[in-house]
Amino acid sequence: MRHLTTLILNGVLIGLLAACKPAADTAPVDKEPAAPPVPAAKADGPAAATTGVALDGEGLRFVDKASGKASLLAFGVPRAQAEEALARVMGTLDDRRTDDQCGAGTIEFTRFDAMTLNFQQGKFVGWFLGNEPGADQYSTMSGIAIGTTRAKAGESVKLVAIEDSTLGEEFSLGEGENVVGGMFAAPGDAAKIDALFAGTNCFFR
Repeated sequence: MRHLTTLILNGVLIGLLAACKPAADTAPVDKEPAAPPVPAAKADGPAAATTGVALDGEGLRFVDKASGKASLLAFGVPRAQAEEALARVMGTLDDRRTDDQCGAGTIEFTRFDAMTLNFQQGKFVGWFLGNEPGADQYSTMSGIAIGTTRAKAGESVKLVAIEDSTLGEEFSLGEGENVVGGMFAAPGDAAKIDALFAGTNCFFR
């Protein structure tokens, strides 16, 4: 009888010890959620191997990589013409949308990776290049691109800071009506260009 009582007590003790086992030993460990994969930029249009696209304050310039000859896709051309021209280099467009809340009025957008073309009343009126996959396919004729530092950009063109801009570290490349604008990611000479744009954009100033 004493032996049976001892077994029972031992069993109760083991059960209590198991119940008191720290939950951390059995609870699953939370892991950081996996970041979504970054889509690869296409740049696979039929003319991608022979044609580059340069950023311009009057539109976009298509540059023959062999001869260096450039032709301007100017603001004001029909939407279909602008989309077809960029698709020949960058491949199929990614998205089309409309925003009727823009400061400049209703703007329609066509997106090719990092590049967005802006349209009003069926006409090409502006472009915006973000710091996203595919941005490295574009630069100005002087070589300024997303990721260029403030100090480096200032070596080739006159940088004009936009004072008290609501967009942050805004600047223009030169002065006048038809300039390429942009934004640095931070103050200072080492700051890199985070966005470039020209023409009419959906900004609120």
